[in-house]
Amino acid sequence: MRGNIVKFESAIKSKKIAIIVSYLMILVNTLSNLLLTPLCLKYLGIEMYGLYQMVYSVAHYILILDFGICTTMVRYIATYHAKDDYNSEKNFSAHCLGIVAVIIAVVAIIGVIVNSQLLKIYPSIAQNEAGIAHNIFVIMVVTIAITILEHFFQGIIMAYEHFSIVKLISLLKIILKICLTVVMLILGLDVVSIVLADLIVSVLSVLLMAVYSFGIIKFKIKLSHLDKALIFSVSSFMFAIFLQSVVSYVNNVVDKTILGVMTTKTDVAIYSVGLTFITLFNSMSSVISGVFLPQATKLVSHDADRKTLTEFISRPGRYQFILCGAIIAGFILFGKEFIVLWAGSSTIRTWDIALIIMIPNMIPLIENTVISILDAKKKRLFRSIVLFGISVINVIISIVLVKQYGMIGAPIGTAISFIVGYGVIMNIYYQKKIGINVISMFKTIFSRTWLCILAASVASAPLNLVFKAYSLKTFAFKAFVFSVVYAITLCIFGLNKTEKNDLSAFVRKIKKV
Repeated sequence: MRGNIVKFESAIKSKKIAIIVSYLMILVNTLSNLLLTPLCLKYLGIEMYGLYQMVYSVAHYILILDFGICTTMVRYIATYHAKDDYNSEKNFSAHCLGIVAVIIAVVAIIGVIVNSQLLKIYPSIAQNEAGIAHNIFVIMVVTIAITILEHFFQGIIMAYEHFSIVKLISLLKIILKICLTVVMLILGLDVVSIVLADLIVSVLSVLLMAVYSFGIIKFKIKLSHLDKALIFSVSSFMFAIFLQSVVSYVNNVVDKTILGVMTTKTDVAIYSVGLTFITLFNSMSSVISGVFLPQATKLVSHDADRKTLTEFISRPGRYQFILCGAIIAGFILFGKEFIVLWAGSSTIRTWDIALIIMIPNMIPLIENTVISILDAKKKRLFRSIVLFGISVINVIISIVLVKQYGMIGAPIGTAISFIVGYGVIMNIYYQKKIGINVISMFKTIFSRTWLCILAASVASAPLNLVFKAYSLKTFAFKAFVFSVVYAITLCIFGLNKTEKNDLSAFVRKIKKV
């Protein structure tokens, strides 16, 4: 019995299992997007889908007020837990719960104000669509408030390194959302039903995480004293994450807002389809980096040297590039064919939109684990300030370019901000202030793997000349050839000894399962 308990504890704390479950979650999420997007376009129509995306973009600005509650919980609780300081842990959690209550109240107030001005924000919303738009927005605001509370409990579970549980709940959440949405669409319900499915799933998720936190982990929340120094420290940390959230939402959502104000619902719908690819692309790297904060905290607390920190970032960075680099290469070669087969020729411009953003965005994605170091060192504020400034420029450039060139101007503005902010300024900061050897890091990450991507691309590119007509069979064949060549070259030449050992261990675990 004791042996089974030890095995269970080892499984729920395993980073590898968490990453495996996360990639399973991405696979399910990818399949859900591939299924739900064309279903929504079919049952709702491109205009109503565009309306949904317009309201979504405004509502989810409010989620910026999350203030990184999950990351904050992980950062501080992991520190207290490492020192066995349970009284401080309980007191800190009580402070954070109070902050969450204030945030939810602010979310409600802002939601009421924005809802009253919704039709002024989007003049293109017709009078007969106004009621639907308001209903969508209200349900989204309630869902956001619940999501903030969910992040609180998620932080507790992550801080105790029960990574697999968090990922498993997230996986179940996606599956349930897919089922509910498909049923509602097939029954002929309107767009409000999609948002309602999100709300139902979020309520169930937060209840499950609360039960696990208090029932399984036996976590305690108790305010022993009001600590002003702690409030200031936590507020500073959360403000840095808040600025970074602003950046993230500006880069990922503001384009839809600009297009909704300056163009049409159809443009918003097409752009949103393009963002589907970008969202999936971004999620690939966050899977790996998301489980490394407790380990980063330990490294920093033990004053890890420059070489150790660089190696810490480089190893997951190689896995991220192996995946992200292949996705971009495959999308360049076969992306148009996939889009036409999946969503129809009317959305072909999503290829340009996605590619313009994906290529420069690969740099911050492959070095995403560095954020764990910044959090552990409490030095995220500079990154947040820089990226906030760049995002303001992004908005200005995007508005100018949309006026000049239409829809395609929005992703160009975002791409420029990525190159300047993430690619140049932040890597200089990592080199000078954080103690990371950036040149060595990129050399390690790209070493031999880029040649494998090139080899797979060169071997697959002629297939586009041989099979010019688009069909599911030819697309599957092209993707298969690319994947096989890439896998073979990686195993023979691209992977280093450690990565081959990791691959062998992964295969053995799969066989056991």
